[in-house]
Amino acid sequence: MIEAKNDENPVEPTLEPLLQAHIGKQLRNMYDAMTREPVPERFKLLLDRLEAGDESETTAQEMEKSVAGADKAGAV
Repeated sequence: MIEAKNDENPVEPTLEPLLQAHIGKQLRNMYDAMTREPVPERFKLLLDRLEAGDESETTAQEMEKSVAGADKAGAV
């Protein structure tokens, strides 16, 4: 890494184009794989509640119970 001798003209670190391309390819592969994974049941429940406009006062314990039940059902 090259350091600037004064704060007025800092030198930005750069990567070689081949390294940038390799990192980009690896990131695309990782994110593509993630987009093919199923959405966890607890997220589906939360999204359903948001879409329904559920603004009720739900305690953390109630939410944990619903998430735990969904996780157990999905583990079958």
